[in-house]
Amino acid sequence: MNVFKCGNISIGYPFSGGDRDPECGHPGLALHCDVFTNTTKIEIFRVKYEVLDIHHENQILRIAREDFIKNGSCHPQIPIQDSILNSEPFVLGSGNTNLTLSYDCQSSSSFGIFPCNSSNYNNVSITTDNIRPDGCSANVRVPILQSSWERLRNDSLDLEEALETGFEVQWKEDTESCRKCNASGGACDFDNSNNQTFCYCPSGFESSPNTKECHRALLPPSPTNTGSNNTRGGSKSKLKLTPIIIGLEPSNTGGVVFFMVQTARVERRINETDNYNKLVYV
Repeated sequence: MNVFKCGNISIGYPFSGGDRDPECGHPGLALHCDVFTNTTKIEIFRVKYEVLDIHHENQILRIAREDFIKNGSCHPQIPIQDSILNSEPFVLGSGNTNLTLSYDCQSSSSFGIFPCNSSNYNNVSITTDNIRPDGCSANVRVPILQSSWERLRNDSLDLEEALETGFEVQWKEDTESCRKCNASGGACDFDNSNNQTFCYCPSGFESSPNTKECHRALLPPSPTNTGSNNTRGGSKSKLKLTPIIIGLEPSNTGGVVFFMVQTARVERRINETDNYNKLVYV
């Protein structure tokens, strides 16, 4: 199955985008590749972010607000949107510090005040712990990495660099089931109607609804059903028959009778239980 590739980002399920169809991932995890900058973008609650890094093993994304990367801290997108990510499909990572950027405040007990040049605002001040100073033209909340905050406090990093370094979020979608599916030879997909992961299995295999792993399909004999197509539970399958000579036996007329058995190759999708047919020609 295709993976999303753009710049330094290469990722499969639970993400979609690029060559990956929307149904190949969670609807809230759609990625976009900016072909001009070769960077990966994602939109979360009407705020656009650049994806800086992905750690698939612990389900961590490091992202930065696109408006601050392009225009700096003095030019937040209009209308102003906070970066609040403690809801589906993300939760804010533990290694972040929440900042509030406040513009043109009449008074402030902030960490620092930074001038704004060629902007709608004269200055921007910083507070932590989601404190919103009074008498400000605008406020926007955004996390940064805890390590960036420490460097910002000791003047080894400026505000623009801290914002461009981004922050970490963790996606909630269960990828353990998908790992089991992939390890068993299947491919993951997302069922929007049930809001859960399911597993596509290769021909001759079926998935277990409990473990979401592929296993060899059991084909019960059914001498009464010799059709080449069988539909059950809304699923479709194709039965391809290949003749194979399996024995010889002399007849009472002096000739030889060829015993032939047609083997069935079943192409199925998930959870099908098609009948296996043996046809013997004498």
